[in-house]
Amino acid sequence: MLDLLDLLLLRRGIPADDRTLTFRRIDGAVQSNVIYFLPWHTPYGFARQAGFAPLEFLAAYEMPPAIVSSEPELSVRAMRALVQDAERLLDEHNVAAREALIVGLSVGTYPAIYLANRIGARLCAVAPADRADLMTWQSPAARLVKRRAIQKGYRLSHYARAMAGCHPAQNLGGVAPDSVFVIGRRDPFVPARRRAALLDAIERHLPSSQVVMPDAGHFATLIAGGRHQLAMLGLAPPRWWRMPRPLEWTLPWRGARRRPAELTPR
Repeated sequence: MLDLLDLLLLRRGIPADDRTLTFRRIDGAVQSNVIYFLPWHTPYGFARQAGFAPLEFLAAYEMPPAIVSSEPELSVRAMRALVQDAERLLDEHNVAAREALIVGLSVGTYPAIYLANRIGARLCAVAPADRADLMTWQSPAARLVKRRAIQKGYRLSHYARAMAGCHPAQNLGGVAPDSVFVIGRRDPFVPARRRAALLDAIERHLPSSQVVMPDAGHFATLIAGGRHQLAMLGLAPPRWWRMPRPLEWTLPWRGARRRPAELTPR
């Protein structure tokens, strides 16, 4: 059933506005050390009810329209604005980097990985990819944005130049070692090449992290990510959480991806 939601999301229209840099920040509990970067076009209320964002948080960021933009420079400016605001907020509340947990969901993994690498924080990246430029050009979720960009005369090379140094795969070395990546094996929004390239980058730059690969599409992967967020803080899912759990493969590193992964039935 959840895979049908992926199909509906793929068929949905993308708002014409992909140039606005303004984002919405939902402030939470001042004692929390969790920062959320939510999925594209997803209000906080929906993310909470769906189980994407189950933790008490200091702040949750709804993505600005320009985070996936037909103007490549705007995508970078949108990401940096989110990161700067979150970093300032952590400083204001005296949250040390080693105590922070940065959670990125889908497109939200773009600023989340950049921030976690910048400050050395723990990361939970759910439905991530390796490169923002190639996701704009290859993901079916961004097909309309790509079409607009081409109509404006932009090519992949413009995105590659604008986003150089900002890609998730280029910002893993400073992320805290006890981080978690939740990567759906059947996610239609993240092309297989982008998943494979990210796994290679994690193995090279952050081999101490945990990589979990649910046998799930995009929506179900985001739900599965909620369980792993709770586990990172030593919390159990609430009793009302009755969503079916997909099979998950946990990858121990050091060449694990080249041998059969450990299958853990749920």
